[in-house]
Amino acid sequence: MATPPNFFVEPPYILSIPTLVDVEHCIIGLALRFVLLGRINAARDFLDLYYSRPVLQNLEATGPRALTPYWHATEYPTNLPAFMKTDDYFQDYMESKTQEGIQWPVYVPQEKRTEDEAGIDAILSPEHSRPGYYTTLAPRSALEIAIDLAEKRGNDPINDEKVQEILGVIVKRFSPHYTWRDLNLIDSPRCAPLFISGALARAFNATDQQLDSHAKKLLEASQQRYWQSFSPSLPDTIPELLQECNNASVDRSDDRWVEMDEEKPMSLYKLPATEEDISNLEKRLDTTLPEDFKAFLRVSNGFGGIWNGYFPGPPLHPTEKIDWINPGEYELTFDQLTLPYEVMTHKDIETGKEDFIGSPVFEKVIEIASYDIDSVWLIPPPLMQKMRDHYKKLYNMADDHGKRTIERSVDDFAGSWEQWERLEWGCVYWAAGGSAQLDSFRSFKAWLADSAYCAKTRGGDI
Repeated sequence: MATPPNFFVEPPYILSIPTLVDVEHCIIGLALRFVLLGRINAARDFLDLYYSRPVLQNLEATGPRALTPYWHATEYPTNLPAFMKTDDYFQDYMESKTQEGIQWPVYVPQEKRTEDEAGIDAILSPEHSRPGYYTTLAPRSALEIAIDLAEKRGNDPINDEKVQEILGVIVKRFSPHYTWRDLNLIDSPRCAPLFISGALARAFNATDQQLDSHAKKLLEASQQRYWQSFSPSLPDTIPELLQECNNASVDRSDDRWVEMDEEKPMSLYKLPATEEDISNLEKRLDTTLPEDFKAFLRVSNGFGGIWNGYFPGPPLHPTEKIDWINPGEYELTFDQLTLPYEVMTHKDIETGKEDFIGSPVFEKVIEIASYDIDSVWLIPPPLMQKMRDHYKKLYNMADDHGKRTIERSVDDFAGSWEQWERLEWGCVYWAAGGSAQLDSFRSFKAWLADSAYCAKTRGGDI
């Protein structure tokens, strides 16, 4: 059989996942992968971790639902919502799968959809052995038929020749990435006993010891990232972050700069701003600038374009070029949090009409960087408060699921609801043009840290 592949992402990857929602997806994905490989206890640990956040309690998710027959046959995770542990929930799941029946791949003609070995051969036909094959329902459908045939012959499916052949196909087409695609294989009560037995892991020659050892490392990394803010191994002070940005940008190979038809900079730094420069700027703007931004000016009055993984970003302005602008004339909305469409709509119970509740339009902001279609703005406290009021309005109108979606997004953005309430000045990166992009940050320092992370990790040749 095949040599065990790299089944999983590595702990450093988990620690570098920037958004909490993506961390949640990763944790469920790891639970799915360990179930598929027969390490049910490890999968249970990951599900317990997922549901350890209060905001997720009593929330039904697609991945955990697919694991229902696996828990029913073994032991339920402690933190799994109580209603998902009931016999009624299990029966509902089983009935839905019975009604679903065999999910035939679209490429199998109707006349060949027979639940016998000919039908299996039609599913596994070499002509359909394309790169995306593993991501379809094909292996699961073939397995379900093969398991039924083995049982009718009085054979143990785990040792059945046809079942082993299909496991070999899965091995051949297995991907170490996109663990959510394992749902296609896992979401089947007929296949559950086979995977619980560790049959697929044995097909890979992966030992229980190997898998359990890796599970421990991945769980530790997941726990650390899940309960702590995104920490991309960057320094904490403004001067150190600027140094990271400078070094990672300047150290790009000469070829990178030649490709962009630009001269390679020796340094992104400018001369520091004096206290008088900063005081005059605040008087001209008639505002008190955030301390993190003033700390930047004291190090460098302006700064060259920071490498963003593809090209240098917009250079930061010196004090004489920093000014208020009003992007509201372009009807540009300020989306601070990433929310699904359904959370931003309100349905009238009487009429059934849905109204989309759009975010506030940008008002006056301070432009601190600009080049071509790219800009960086400081968002003043009144607009930050207006944004909070908008999301609180959505929160008050939302159902329980919507409320938790907003809470999770707030946690992702600011660390907690309490920290979000205390935010004063925000920061936004805006790229206009055909593929417009708006990224919101809780502070100038947060934007700078993200810039340093991108400069260090993307488009690597340093």
